[in-house]
Amino acid sequence: MTKMDSSPIQAQDILLAPMAEISHGGFRRLCDEFGGYDWYFTEMLSAAGVVSTSRYTSWYFDFGPYPEKTFVQLAGNNPELFYRAAEKILATDIAGIDINMGCSVHHIRSRGWGVELMNRPETALEIVQLLKPLTGSRPLSVKLRIGKEENPEELLRFCNSLVEAGVSFITLNPRTSKTNRNRPGDWKYVDLLRRELPVPVIGNGEISGRKSYLARQETAGGGPVMIGRGAVQKPWIAAALKTAGLNPGPATGNSPSILTEDGQVDLQAAIERFMVLLVAHQPEDFHVSRGRRFFFYFCDNFKFSHQVKMDIQNAPDLPTIRSLALGYLSRNPEERYKPLHQD
Repeated sequence: MTKMDSSPIQAQDILLAPMAEISHGGFRRLCDEFGGYDWYFTEMLSAAGVVSTSRYTSWYFDFGPYPEKTFVQLAGNNPELFYRAAEKILATDIAGIDINMGCSVHHIRSRGWGVELMNRPETALEIVQLLKPLTGSRPLSVKLRIGKEENPEELLRFCNSLVEAGVSFITLNPRTSKTNRNRPGDWKYVDLLRRELPVPVIGNGEISGRKSYLARQETAGGGPVMIGRGAVQKPWIAAALKTAGLNPGPATGNSPSILTEDGQVDLQAAIERFMVLLVAHQPEDFHVSRGRRFFFYFCDNFKFSHQVKMDIQNAPDLPTIRSLALGYLSRNPEERYKPLHQD
């Protein structure tokens, strides 16, 4: 099929995934300080929550550091609420709107949100059709999974209907709605959509470094990628891929205190910087939950991470979380520095 030109997404782009309790303004700024990301996504926002103003609204509407490079992801199943939420968000300078049709967490699915929209194609298409006139020249995208089961024909049929309704690009996590996130996805479905759809298709899942990036791209024929959990463990992963020459384009960042002159990441400095950004860009009520979520993945940089991860998950406050993370490095100083390009 002939490719359409309405999307700004390029084949070499690296995108930061929308992740609940992680992809907030503080974390996006940390990633940006390393450099390498072409586009950012917010954490999933409830369409109903955006419409009903609360004391957290101003924090959710922090779309920095670059709103023009940031897509806001909305979740729900009520077309009218999607419309009203999009109206509010599009009054800002954000890059575009993304619709969550891929989250398979139980409490999301039980509401009929996320991946359940793939089981209600009429509602899914109604939401896209309502939002498309609002977005105008700004992209409208969808993030989804394969579906209830591996059915290439059904997946392609659903995606084609989304494109016909006005979607500018699609992100695919190539797992079924029942597949555990710890099991690998099948990137042949990313390849299928890239070959058959007239819009960019972003592959998402299991990119943790150079080797996994090359393996996924070999399977899926090359194209833009979205990084989630790998970016939490390694906020510098996009910069590492860019500076390794795997993606053309700049990888400039502004984190000289975290990156050493000889290409090492100072994990202690990264922890300290995350703490500063978390406090500056999240309400106090969220500090503990966001800190726990970040370190659940970031601690995988440590050789013996299990105990400190569990201790952090039970920590009562942010100072304790900080003390536990830095305490590990104090006891294991040989682990403080990590090569930027290490898989």
